Amino acid sequence: MKTHQLSDNESPQPAVPAELNIKESAVPDVTIEQATPLPLPSRPEPPNEFIWLFEYGLEMDAAFLNDRERLNGSAHLYGPAVLKGYRISFGVVGSSAGQVVATIQPDTEYGAAVWGVLYRIPRRLIESPGDEPPPLDKIHSAPYFEPLDVVVYEPYRKRELVCITYIASALARQQFHLLPPEQQGIDAWYAKHLLESARRHKLPGEYLQELLIRTATKGETRPTPLEQNTEPLAVVIGKTDAQPSTKTISSTPALAHRNRWSMAFAVYLLLLLLAALSLAVIQEVSPIFTAHFTPLGVPWIVLLYGLLGGCISCIVMLGRQRAANFPAFVVVAWFARPYIGALLAALAYLLLNSGIFALPGNAGHALFSLMGALAGLCEGWVFYRRA
Repeated sequence: MKTHQLSDNESPQPAVPAELNIKESAVPDVTIEQATPLPLPSRPEPPNEFIWLFEYGLEMDAAFLNDRERLNGSAHLYGPAVLKGYRISFGVVGSSAGQVVATIQPDTEYGAAVWGVLYRIPRRLIESPGDEPPPLDKIHSAPYFEPLDVVVYEPYRKRELVCITYIASALARQQFHLLPPEQQGIDAWYAKHLLESARRHKLPGEYLQELLIRTATKGETRPTPLEQNTEPLAVVIGKTDAQPSTKTISSTPALAHRNRWSMAFAVYLLLLLLAALSLAVIQEVSPIFTAHFTPLGVPWIVLLYGLLGGCISCIVMLGRQRAANFPAFVVVAWFARPYIGALLAALAYLLLNSGIFALPGNAGHALFSLMGALAGLCEGWVFYRRA
């Protein structure tokens, strides 16, 4: 056998498996079924860096909350929100000095709600550095106030958000009851700035009125010496001390006046609804109108269904309506609302018969009556008032 001599410039070639005496049988056969993949370690999702904060007191003012001694600019203002099932009250103190401040308490009354402002804050503000309370608890006068997880409704995007707010603790309520009666009223400066913050964020008018009444009521009910005038309402509404109680007393007759108008409107709707239903029954027993009776070119039955729809729309609106300071001419215009439903039914009928829509040949009074009732129910959109 001829051997190959390596020259000085050549390097030896690496040995192949045969030369290393490795047998094929030494390598085990591994099939796909035998290979079991190892499970990957699950990574927990990191918590959100920011959380929602709901404020309803003086902290609604972003400048107050982001003061250097408080959050120092860490709170990002978002917008108004409402917490349902609670009511604002002023029967607590916010510090050892005994200042009466606002808090919230659960309320099962229909329509109970507290309006406030949403902020986005870093999560680190609710984390406790060692034995000290979290920074967010400090600026909310812990231990007089404690955190509470709530769900608020944010009207801008029409969604519910889980957020944190602060509610008075048992200590704050106990300290309030230990105060002398003459010190259990709301400070004028506090009431003024609370109302200014609420107006600045354009909270609903009925809630502003509720704040005004509650802050004024506390000032009126506390006993004070005759030679002193500690009435906070004059500062709240911007009047002089010479006439502190005139504005307060006038709010009660105004509220009673609106209640009388609402009662009259409710009775009017009930009578009109009964009259329309009675006409339908009488027409079935002893016909009054013929099928050819078409005022404004519209069958009378379509107008009747539109009137019924308008009445139902007004009754639903009245059941959902909360106290608001509407002018008298607006309330008087409400009495024409059911007839707006009848006019909308007439327009719907004329639109269906204009030739724009291809109606089946058997389309009769049933279809037109249904469209008239639906058009009457849409009457509320004409008078819709966004809060």
